[in-house]
Amino acid sequence: LWCAPGSAVRGALGVRGGVMELSCACFDARNPRRRSLGELFARTARENWRRPAFADTGGRALSYGRALSAAAALSARLRAHSKDAPMVGVCLPPTVGAALVNLALALDGRAPVNLNYTASPDGIRSAIEQCGIGTVVTSRAFLEKLPVVPELPGAVYVEDLLADLSAAEKRRAFLKARFLPLRLWARPTGFSADRLATVIFSSGSTGEPKGAMLSHHNVLSNLEALRIVFRVTRQDNICSALPFFHSLGFAGTLWLPLLSGFSAVYHTNPLDGETIARTVREHRSTLLIATPTFLMAYLRRAKAEDFATLRLVVTGAEKLKSRLADAFEEKFGIRPLEGYRATELSPVISLSLPDVEIDGVRQIGSRDGSVGLPVPGVVVKVVDPESFIPLPAGETGLILVKGPNLMLGYLGRPEKTAEAMSEGWYVTGDIGRLDRSGFLHITDRLARFSKIGGEMIPHGAVEDSLHAALSQTGVVAVTSVPDEKRGERLVVVHTHAAGDSETLHRLLAGSDLPNLWKPGRDCYVAVETLPLLGSGKLDLKGLRALALAALSIG
Repeated sequence: LWCAPGSAVRGALGVRGGVMELSCACFDARNPRRRSLGELFARTARENWRRPAFADTGGRALSYGRALSAAAALSARLRAHSKDAPMVGVCLPPTVGAALVNLALALDGRAPVNLNYTASPDGIRSAIEQCGIGTVVTSRAFLEKLPVVPELPGAVYVEDLLADLSAAEKRRAFLKARFLPLRLWARPTGFSADRLATVIFSSGSTGEPKGAMLSHHNVLSNLEALRIVFRVTRQDNICSALPFFHSLGFAGTLWLPLLSGFSAVYHTNPLDGETIARTVREHRSTLLIATPTFLMAYLRRAKAEDFATLRLVVTGAEKLKSRLADAFEEKFGIRPLEGYRATELSPVISLSLPDVEIDGVRQIGSRDGSVGLPVPGVVVKVVDPESFIPLPAGETGLILVKGPNLMLGYLGRPEKTAEAMSEGWYVTGDIGRLDRSGFLHITDRLARFSKIGGEMIPHGAVEDSLHAALSQTGVVAVTSVPDEKRGERLVVVHTHAAGDSETLHRLLAGSDLPNLWKPGRDCYVAVETLPLLGSGKLDLKGLRALALAALSIG
């Protein structure tokens, strides 16, 4: 548990807090010596020239050498279109083409902004306007597949950029990539590690998306922590369908392999369990990063032998239910391990990992119901939500985080940045506790509580009660609507797979929950599917809108 400066350090808890603080300082000390993401990729590519870098399920695959050469050529093309613009939009699914565009912009010292193409047109427009983007790199073939084509200023199509490269351009790019000193072309002028690397927009699950500004130091610090805990080697392969507008997709599936010398394979549809299974099998993937919603699709469609080569399955973005983890482990022989992330933290805060034994000493890496231990360089504390006074181990409160991976701030929104920060700590808005062994347990989001009759009622506890009674997950979600008498009232939004409203009401009525936590008989709303964001997380804003519309509350 974190101890405030000047407070008494008591036993193992105080030592653990002190070690976290020291690891944070150690990562920050590396800031002045850091190079850019683009230069570090170029260095890695030269060391692994003929090794596979990345591939996608569309049949494209590049070695590190070919990837660096292609990115160098693409970088020159993009500069002609976007001039000196500090930020360039990217509207592409996770593919070889999308990876090349991100690499090309990084090599040129610009910040790629991967746009959330699953967001509403208003959300996409907001992101573009906030960043002042005048050029967006996209694909005609991809835009044809979108149900709603967003407005993209200065659209440049990646297939055009790559199709008509002349022999001279390819030769120059190869010679530059292979032989020209990196300081002459891959190191941005006047580079500082605090320079903007990207802007990643929040999912917008509770309102208009905010753009988290992440620096090169932010991203690199988190990648180094992941390398330590994942213990990656050049023989690893990561399979992912997480989009690059997702913070874990950007850091964990784009930059982590490409700066570490191992390979990645991408698929555009995270719910396509059959293709994901085949891809893992064919590429002998060892790492898989997904959300619990995506894991349910893989559980249904994959065969046991498809995932035989996996050594780590990491999940986040939403709570991993024990029932799902048990079923996954029973079928595939590997247990999904839950992590905790926030876009503002670049993004990983804590991770559950397999137990490790070295020289007879066993290190426990996970604990049921927890999201693991804070990763190296990250400090976590739990405080009283009102006074912000640190709480002892085991007590539930508001989770605060700090570290070298903490964002620069929200783009153009100093007031929102101030709201999210407290004396250098990021206020997560999540409620949880640290146990005596340092494992972090998430109870709920502060935003997912309703104050009814003067009592704070957690939506997640009501959901968990129903899911346990139904012996299935992902079929109900709880939100709230205004109420004249009590201020708010709870509403259960459910799919048809959960049964009818009367059955759900009877299950809750017979549960051990306090009566105040039980929604009224008329507070059940049936829907075809629960609203999800592109990241796989529950769309809280959309959920509330469904409840308001169904109950005719304007």
